[in-house]
Amino acid sequence: MKKIYTKLFDLLEIGDDFPTVIVGVINLSPESFYRGSVYEKPEKIRKAASEMIKNGAQILDIGGRSTAPWSEKISIEEEVNRMKIAMENVCEIIPDNIIISVDTQYREVAENAFNIATKTNRKIIINDVSCLKTDPSLTDFIVEKDLPIIIMASMEVPGDLCTIEEITEEFNSTIENLKKRGYNENNIILDPGIGHWIEKKTHIYDLKIIGNLHKLKELNKPILVAISRKSFIGTTLNIPEPEKRLNGTLAATAIAIYNGAHIVRTHDVTQQLFEFVKMSKAIDDSTEIHH
Repeated sequence: MKKIYTKLFDLLEIGDDFPTVIVGVINLSPESFYRGSVYEKPEKIRKAASEMIKNGAQILDIGGRSTAPWSEKISIEEEVNRMKIAMENVCEIIPDNIIISVDTQYREVAENAFNIATKTNRKIIINDVSCLKTDPSLTDFIVEKDLPIIIMASMEVPGDLCTIEEITEEFNSTIENLKKRGYNENNIILDPGIGHWIEKKTHIYDLKIIGNLHKLKELNKPILVAISRKSFIGTTLNIPEPEKRLNGTLAATAIAIYNGAHIVRTHDVTQQLFEFVKMSKAIDDSTEIHH
């Protein structure tokens, strides 16, 4: 099988032969399931960004809207305002080699963030949990600006695909559509959409997705996993509080890396996580026969 490799903006190499990339979550939405990840004040946003970079994050994922299905909905205007404050503060303090991931499903939010980043010579990618389904004009913007994209497996609503086969099929379709638009497919990163996004998607599906993650490698794109403190961990371990799910998160992260994840999106950018990620990747690299 061909080695997976991509390079973002001549800044960051991602792939089978490179260290696992850590994405630190800077969450701006008090509606979120994990309150410990929420940063609402500028000084807290700046401090969190600095700490995450110090502990090994190479991408900061900034999101103004909770994407959990049961969360209280906010307007696009509110999302733009939250992102504007965070972008201005983060762009001011981060080194040039740090990439910002803008977690949004809407062109207006992406465009606003892009304009702020451009003024300060910072680079952004877009992270869309709807797989470019919510706002078709976001696709136009991404193609027009040639921006890298993280697409999460979704067909009608975010995260509504339950098996690795369904996920692969939907990704194939989205990739083909982007290629037809003249988009550079080397800019695509895949997120299988782990989590209790729809009622039908129980924790068993999430466990199977992580266990079968290697099957996504046939698409020849970097794989991102966003599993940090999610409900499948709570259900499996009978731990309802997200605050207490770190051990389960670390275990699932290690196995996801061994099964092919190139990028880990996490709330906990710590030395502990960094060592887990590095150790998992070292074991994966030493395996002569991969899945």
